[in-house]
Amino acid sequence: MSELRKQTKDDLVYFTSPQLSVYPRLRHAFFTKRGGVSAGPYESLNFRFSSEDSRENVMENFDIAARLLGSDASHVARTTQKHTDNIVEVTGVNGFTSVGDGVDALITNTPGVVLCGFYADCQLVMLYDHRNKACGLVHAGWRGVAGEIVRKTIERMQQRYGSNPNEMIAAVGPSICRSCFVTDDDVPEKMRETFGDMVQEYMYREGDKWCVDLKNITYTMLLRADILAYNIDISNICPCCGDKSLFWSHRRQGENRGVQAGMISLAE
Repeated sequence: MSELRKQTKDDLVYFTSPQLSVYPRLRHAFFTKRGGVSAGPYESLNFRFSSEDSRENVMENFDIAARLLGSDASHVARTTQKHTDNIVEVTGVNGFTSVGDGVDALITNTPGVVLCGFYADCQLVMLYDHRNKACGLVHAGWRGVAGEIVRKTIERMQQRYGSNPNEMIAAVGPSICRSCFVTDDDVPEKMRETFGDMVQEYMYREGDKWCVDLKNITYTMLLRADILAYNIDISNICPCCGDKSLFWSHRRQGENRGVQAGMISLAE
């Protein structure tokens, strides 16, 4: 398991996975808030259409990010995240596309398709099957973790592409740390309901609240899905308590903010 690497290109600041970067035909990036055209509370690489930022700015930001991967916004297929366990296979993109209504994971084996998801505390997990040339992108907040969306996405890739988890790479982007993810009883109860006693060591009580380590739960879930430990990269960066010049955080800022994106694509 290794840490993501911080990269810069012109004004863009983004992170890459050492494991995914081994494969030159795979393009990927976990973007920060730096390098776009938006202003005010959405400065500068904002991907959030539901904000008061203009649609023109947001579309230009998509184009800037996609160009880093050797593409453009017309090849982007984006999640419509509602903390579900819904997974959709993308077989092609005819112009900038929002996939479904409440889709938190995308998979593809089609070169040129740019899978895109969003984060502002929640985890984005990238998956790559280098043997069968297929990739996936998963949005997993605590509800997604409890709903086992990462395991389900791995299984969907096994079914659709013949992927072998032992040969797959997984990279988890910047996401909330256990010190910042302070919650009520409902979250640990749901984690125990799904995972049993194995998650107890990743949750601790402080007063009448709980601190939950979603990153280690996800790491353990990846291992249980037969992803090998040395094929997993996890960022130790937290958007909430980390560098405020690089990240928006829902926990820290509420709704008056932009949102970061991650993109992954198979080169044509």
